[in-house]
Amino acid sequence: AITPVEPCSPVGSRASDSSADLDVVGGRVPEEEWRLQDANAAHRVSLTRPPDSDNELIKVAARHGPPGILAVLRKHQDYSWFVVLAFRAMQTCLGPRPPSGPLHNLLRGCDPVAFAVQMLELEMIDEIFQLMRYYSHVRDVQHHGLAIMEILIMDDPEWRDEVARKGGVSVVCDIAKERKDNQGLMCQVMTVMAYLAAEDYIEVMLCQHDALHYVSHVHKHYAKNVELATRASLALLNLTVCELHVEELMEKQAIPLVLMVMDLHSDDIHLIIILMGVLANYSVKADVRQFLVKEQVLPRIADAMRIDQRNAVLQTACLKALVNYSTSVEHYMIMDDLGIPNLVGQVMVDHAEDQGIQKYGNYFLGHHTSCPIL
Repeated sequence: AITPVEPCSPVGSRASDSSADLDVVGGRVPEEEWRLQDANAAHRVSLTRPPDSDNELIKVAARHGPPGILAVLRKHQDYSWFVVLAFRAMQTCLGPRPPSGPLHNLLRGCDPVAFAVQMLELEMIDEIFQLMRYYSHVRDVQHHGLAIMEILIMDDPEWRDEVARKGGVSVVCDIAKERKDNQGLMCQVMTVMAYLAAEDYIEVMLCQHDALHYVSHVHKHYAKNVELATRASLALLNLTVCELHVEELMEKQAIPLVLMVMDLHSDDIHLIIILMGVLANYSVKADVRQFLVKEQVLPRIADAMRIDQRNAVLQTACLKALVNYSTSVEHYMIMDDLGIPNLVGQVMVDHAEDQGIQKYGNYFLGHHTSCPIL
């Protein structure tokens, strides 16, 4: 049998001296001790998540460029916090320059365009994607990795090709799958999808990885978040250029989600303009037009036109959404009851010098036999 033994304090320890470790009242830790503990905790946090002004890797990236930060990253890639700092350094060197502050002078000699070109030459996106996959459980790695992708592909078709060629589509869609309820990351995912889908072949690749499902999930569950809804709508705009993708949304019963977003943000002109583009893409399919008419899309478009009749961009977007409905007598009669032809005529008068409004207004009024919207 095992005989129980009374626990004893280690030799030289102060565990038995209660008066030295505990406050007299209630056995609490003295104030000066917990203040020291808080200071130590703050110091540890600053080491792994320092502000940009204390991130030494930004200096490495700015002074030595992509080759320097890549060499350091490869040496210490076993530590997720180090990867986060390295990714943040790349993002800072690629992004807009602060007008003032400690980083202003440091980044003055770092050209973001040249930095991106060097990254392309070194095929650095390979390393970034590998680390994003390896640290898929670390949110900050995903956050800064997506930020780097967003900057690189924003205005550069060559970088979009590089990202697609290196497997970026699956990386982005895997993040969407694993973190579809993280609104912050999904904002980034939707933005990256929107930029990538600007290339037709990448639009197809994204939809092969269920991108439409993730966009619909955002619209269904987070439509009240105007920023997330706007970015998802922009992604949807570029993902529905292909008619097959409109059919897929019809099968998923996701077409009405756009109308729900319109109702929630009916006074947001920027979002309404994007949604009008989505409705224009939807309108190329006769069965989708018929479905949307039953869902009261035409009164919504009329209301959108009345938001600001002086806004030429808004009016052009609304006209693009309407023109295909004008080919049906049934739909035209509904629009006539809503006063839409009168609205179109007035808009054409108010914007007589705007070529886009005149072009799509004439299509709507039947002055041409066909309308190549896309």
